[in-house]
Amino acid sequence: MFAKKLRRDSAQALIDGRIREMLAGIDDGPRQGIIPFLGEIRGRSALLSPACFRGRVEDGWIDRILQGLLGLYAHRRDWRRPLRTWQPTEMNTLPIFSSLAHHLLAEYRVPPVLLSVWFDGDDHSAHRRQRWFKHAGLGKSLRGAGFPLRLSKPAAHEFAHAPAHFPVEFALRWAQVRSLGGSDRLARAIAATRLGAGGEFGNGDFWMSVIQMFISTPRLDLAYVEPIVDYLHDQKFEFRTVIIGEDTELCVAPPQPELTLRGRTAASLYRRALEWRSEPRHDSTRVLIRWDRCSVGEFSGQDESGRSWTIRELLDSDAMAAEGKAMHHCVATYTERCSQRHTTIWSIGIESPEGRERAATVEVDPDSRLILQAKARLNEDPDAPCLAILKDWAAREGLNLQEVEG
Repeated sequence: MFAKKLRRDSAQALIDGRIREMLAGIDDGPRQGIIPFLGEIRGRSALLSPACFRGRVEDGWIDRILQGLLGLYAHRRDWRRPLRTWQPTEMNTLPIFSSLAHHLLAEYRVPPVLLSVWFDGDDHSAHRRQRWFKHAGLGKSLRGAGFPLRLSKPAAHEFAHAPAHFPVEFALRWAQVRSLGGSDRLARAIAATRLGAGGEFGNGDFWMSVIQMFISTPRLDLAYVEPIVDYLHDQKFEFRTVIIGEDTELCVAPPQPELTLRGRTAASLYRRALEWRSEPRHDSTRVLIRWDRCSVGEFSGQDESGRSWTIRELLDSDAMAAEGKAMHHCVATYTERCSQRHTTIWSIGIESPEGRERAATVEVDPDSRLILQAKARLNEDPDAPCLAILKDWAAREGLNLQEVEG
């Protein structure tokens, strides 16, 4: 008996210590309201007593419950009933907390899976998620709750009956797959990837096609799901950092932004995903990106003082990096647009026996043949001799200089 009392007293001391730590991190104003709030809960239930946790005091449960209580208090302006009329009959932690949340904020039963939103923290994102509970508690349609994934009527039904221990994002994707005819095992496998647990809900049409492929594949090996999802995300949506030139870092588009599932099967995608996973990974990879010349011609000529000038098109990523480094501007960030032929970059320089001295960098739209900008070092405007050469080149090649002159 003495040992049991000692364990209970030790657990109560731990709970009280956690409460003191929580209160110490709260400003004086809110703290004055939270203290009687916690006192009322302690007086009306076993929620903050050792008996309620049954040996789980030290595994983080008390911190989760305290976080949830803070969340409920933060929404006190929306309480439907006063705390003093709460009369819980439950004896275990989560049922008691659910009873309290429903008493304060709900007129109707809320899907059990939404109870977890109270244990997410107290930042803006957590408050947004907690509004889902309040929305459902007012009897409103789950389809209008503002979830990151739009639910069909069948999916909303599945979500309402999702197991309570599912994280909300996991449950949303699980419900979607189930509503489309996927098995529970497949729904769990997909929800466990970045499409559910990872919180990735954008690009809905593409991922819907992937889910439909999984569902329609006979005897699909569930081991295929995560590698395929990761591979497709990397190839179609993942921007990456590469190094061009000696040390210039550049963010470039995904390798296959136009990728579709046309002509592909789960088996073929899985094989490619395994190959992709086996490829070496580096934080930044040194690359050389090349592209073809455009229809605008280069230039070679002399100015009035007899100096020799050239205007050259930059045709690879190393040349772009070198130009940007020498001229102290950001032209290297145009590398991807050049490689896709959306624009062209040119270097104006003075030639001499000692070498070439860069004078300006020029952007030209290859379709309209419009000179979009011309910048000297540090993004300064080109000097008069350089502008004269630029105008001479524009006249020879039929380029429109209006944007630069204006």
